[in-house]
Amino acid sequence: MNFLRKNKTFIKYVFSAGSSFVLDLGLFTLFNYLFGMVMGYESIIVATIVARILSSLYNFAINSKYVFKQYSKVMLLKYYILVIIQMLVSSILVYFINKYLIDTFAVVIKFVVDIILFIINYFIQKTIIFVQKGEG
Repeated sequence: MNFLRKNKTFIKYVFSAGSSFVLDLGLFTLFNYLFGMVMGYESIIVATIVARILSSLYNFAINSKYVFKQYSKVMLLKYYILVIIQMLVSSILVYFINKYLIDTFAVVIKFVVDIILFIINYFIQKTIIFVQKGEG
């Protein structure tokens, strides 16, 4: 029980990020399939951007309201800077890994890449974006 109390924010973040991840991955799969019929490997980048824009709207709302319980325009700006960086890193890594290293389902590669980014993002959001009053 003490573990839950001490890690309440992280546990909420896991659920928030998990549901956002499922939404992002589902949208990526859909858009990569639709755009892939026309664009080939480049559909990975377009699908990543569209899916991330949509899932990030949901994720910021959940994080600001339920996880970190804070909102400001500065937080929103910092969050979207992080989203853009994460989106670029994710799309570039998935594109290059899929095209040059492992020609498999892009969704599988995206899953692995985004799990690593998930861990990094928690610390960035907690220490830079949703900084508690009196911290940082």
